[in-house]
Amino acid sequence: MRRLPGALLVVATAAAVTVAACRPPGGDGAEAEAGASDAGVAADVNTDSMAGQGYLAVQARACGQCHQSPDPNDGVLSGQTTAVPGTEAYGSNLTPDPDTGMDAWDAGTIAQAVLHQVDELNAPLCPAMPAYADGGMSSVEALAIATYLQTLTPVWHPVPASVCAPLKPAGDGG
Repeated sequence: MRRLPGALLVVATAAAVTVAACRPPGGDGAEAEAGASDAGVAADVNTDSMAGQGYLAVQARACGQCHQSPDPNDGVLSGQTTAVPGTEAYGSNLTPDPDTGMDAWDAGTIAQAVLHQVDELNAPLCPAMPAYADGGMSSVEALAIATYLQTLTPVWHPVPASVCAPLKPAGDGG
């Protein structure tokens, strides 16, 4: 068994807190996690590479709960066409597909989205997407995730546009 670097042990420990963001309200997420946990499974993951570290972080953070289609024929992390429960937000296609995925996003932009819940234009993403920096994710981990996502096979898989709940302005207590 390969020993994980200390940073990944922290990720695995923190995952119990952060994955709850994508779990359906009132559920333990076991139904979604059963299919999502296999998102991006590779027969031989080189955990010493940046992409391998990203793969492990994607697994630990359960990104597939929101971004993995229940149909395995749709590809790895190609998005969902069913809204996150209680929202009109859809987990986007994270593959490098030029039409329906993140082909034009560089690794730094993807890392910023993961860390700070913003898109490529620095506009806020829907609240269903956590700002992982608030949960202690490092920029190194976010960049590893971005590197891994860029290695995925591009999958043409249209996902409906999300409609976000209004964001509360900073400092608004109500």
